[in-house]
Amino acid sequence: MGIQIISAGSCLPELIVTNDDLSKFLDTSDEWISTRTGIRQRHIATNETTTDLGVNAAKIALENSGLSCNDIDLVICATGTPDVCVPTVAANIKKELGIESAPAFDMNTNCSSFVYAITVAESLMKNCNYKNAIVVGADVNSQILDWEDRGTAVLFGDGAGAVVLSNTESKGILSTYLDCVIDKDNSLACNNKIESTPFFEADSERNTKVVMSGKSVMRFATKAFSEAVNAVVEKAGISVEDIKLIIPHQANLRILKAAANKMNIDEKNIYVNIDKASNTQAATIPIALHEILSKNMISRGDIVLFVAFGAGLSSGAVLLEW
Repeated sequence: MGIQIISAGSCLPELIVTNDDLSKFLDTSDEWISTRTGIRQRHIATNETTTDLGVNAAKIALENSGLSCNDIDLVICATGTPDVCVPTVAANIKKELGIESAPAFDMNTNCSSFVYAITVAESLMKNCNYKNAIVVGADVNSQILDWEDRGTAVLFGDGAGAVVLSNTESKGILSTYLDCVIDKDNSLACNNKIESTPFFEADSERNTKVVMSGKSVMRFATKAFSEAVNAVVEKAGISVEDIKLIIPHQANLRILKAAANKMNIDEKNIYVNIDKASNTQAATIPIALHEILSKNMISRGDIVLFVAFGAGLSSGAVLLEW
């Protein structure tokens, strides 16, 4: 018996914003952005919320699974940009899917959130004897960007992806790895807005937009990528060469190339869609997985690896036999 991903779904906002579109109000160009990040366009939410995108992605994943809403025992939403705080995004997704009774909660480790959520879902499914679960990664990053800062505004987009996990006869998830090291440089941060009360005057200078030190993030991400991959491979007792496809968090093409070079991994074994979808935080891996399944790029029995890294500084990986 093992916990297997049996389907995926994704949803991207209708509006596509190209690098040329950004150059109309930022001191940048398509060449500057694409050569430094690999990104050529991103989807930006207008009327869509994190919940809207998550619901649509989950509906597609559920439909592709062949299961009904009554079959789902657990719903987790990985997000760093919830559009609600009460109730949770996961509770609202569950409601829209018509799931009458099941635990539902949100998780946030920023860009590592989806890998964390898969790991937690696997544990709960084994320990609580849940048969099926939905894990969603959804973020509307455009709401927390400083649109005058070309260093961050060009990197992120909005979107959602979802998977259905099932307790099956196949091996499924082989090993997992999670970590979070101290961010000594405060290299990636964004504060929530704090309102004044009758008893407290809020700091009007408090930053509520993403700030980032690109060099610090690059150093961490390259190191975290290799550590996470090596950890799950060692736990499973296989070699990196046994992996059919690596599906990484789509942060920056330079990071992915540097990590691949450091580990002597052929770049053709690393799936990249950052050029069209950009960095959608918790949603990058499930969006990529849905594309991969739509293209029939993996078959049952293939070894697949998810690896992510993000603020905190968090990282993680999931190794599975498809």
